[in-house]
Amino acid sequence: MSLLRPRASRAAGIALAIVAMAGALPARAEPSAADRQTARTLLIQGRKKRDAGDVAGAREDFQAAHALVRAPTTGLDLARADEALGRLIEARETAYEVVHLPLGKDEPPAFTQARAAAAAMVEQLEARIPSLLLRVEGAALDQIEARVDGQPIPRAALPYPRKLNPGRHEVAVKAPGFQTERREVALKEAERAPVEVRITLVPGVSTEPETDGGGGPPPPGDTPPEPRAPVPLWAWAAGGVGLAALAGSAAFAIDHAAARDQVEKDCPGSVCDRRTHDFESMEALRARWNRSLGLSVTLGAVGLAGVGVAVGGILLRPRAGTERTALVPLVTPTAQGVLWQGAF
Repeated sequence: MSLLRPRASRAAGIALAIVAMAGALPARAEPSAADRQTARTLLIQGRKKRDAGDVAGAREDFQAAHALVRAPTTGLDLARADEALGRLIEARETAYEVVHLPLGKDEPPAFTQARAAAAAMVEQLEARIPSLLLRVEGAALDQIEARVDGQPIPRAALPYPRKLNPGRHEVAVKAPGFQTERREVALKEAERAPVEVRITLVPGVSTEPETDGGGGPPPPGDTPPEPRAPVPLWAWAAGGVGLAALAGSAAFAIDHAAARDQVEKDCPGSVCDRRTHDFESMEALRARWNRSLGLSVTLGAVGLAGVGVAVGGILLRPRAGTERTALVPLVTPTAQGVLWQGAF
């Protein structure tokens, strides 16, 4: 006995193995009786059209029937119609779907036979589908925009063969600053066709950087802005102190509002009930009121001053490479303020 099996037997074995695995997959919703009857009528009608030579019309009937019931028999007829029309890619996709359809309960033998035939069809079509290998010269890969029959090809996929149906196809290639180049290619079954396209620059356009040829300075409009000196450390410090003071001011403002609410609640009209508030508690409440208010106002002023000094240090810092003059905070035991520092 020979150890080699015929191609059809091997494909049938693959189909049966896939069918066994498909039984574990969740089944789609069962078609209604109306769906099944309509699909059966469309299938018979499509087969009559196919036998009469109207394959395109038959394909429409098969497609409608398969959409209704998603059965192996409707899928196989649809795949065979696509194959007859030269739509090998679509035919293989449908045949592959038939093989992987979930296995139903008590399937008729026609379904099992259709799955086996679809498995053989997948293997046979795989070898017949041609591919196009595009080679583009004249521009960098990250600039190229290529389309086949109007469909864009991702740049990452450009160096690899592209599967297409047999027949005529239009290739269009372009890049920024380059003329669009078009090619027509006719692919035969099982062919691996290389297509070389060289794109050229649009007349008058150059990808080289422009120079004035005189070695002089660039036009004023093209002069990049001079970099500024780094922000001085004292500006960062002043800003940090200012922000911290503003945060403290906000905290004491909240405490003052709480003390005020307590006074309005416990001492209406500024008269406290001596049965609930003794002299010490009233004095403590008054001290809290005044302390929170004073600290909130003082810290708020210090915070605004610190933030202002920081903003001034950032905005008034000199250009890099120039003589530096700046406002510098001055704090001594006998004086406080700012002074100008630098060369004039």
